[in-house]
Amino acid sequence: MGGAERGKAIIVLNPAEPPLIMRDTVYCLVSDDDTEAITASVETMVGRVQAYVPGYRLKQKVQFDAVAVDDPLRALLPSGAAPVKVSVFLEVEGAAHYLPAYAGNLDIMTSAALGTAERIAARRSGEGSAR
Repeated sequence: MGGAERGKAIIVLNPAEPPLIMRDTVYCLVSDDDTEAITASVETMVGRVQAYVPGYRLKQKVQFDAVAVDDPLRALLPSGAAPVKVSVFLEVEGAAHYLPAYAGNLDIMTSAALGTAERIAARRSGEGSAR
């Protein structure tokens, strides 16, 4: 697949049947164990992204795991810090306006670009009227 067939291009965005919704896992190593503040921050950012990509969501609750004393990850933080591994599991379902719903990663990019362009245009039009 992905080649030309009798003069027609074949484009394969997701070869799985049924197509898989995009999922991402984000890991962070932090020295702060304020799980409530970290969870609130993640949820706030998810809400901000949902403003332009409604199908963006947490797949499950933010997870926190203490890093064992003998774990090599401890070397990545200052000595004396008690590291915590934060795991965030995300799912992105696209709006399916022009691309399939499973192409949520493309919705994020195009929606973010559109939002940025709108903010730039608004700022420029505001600058023009302030002169």
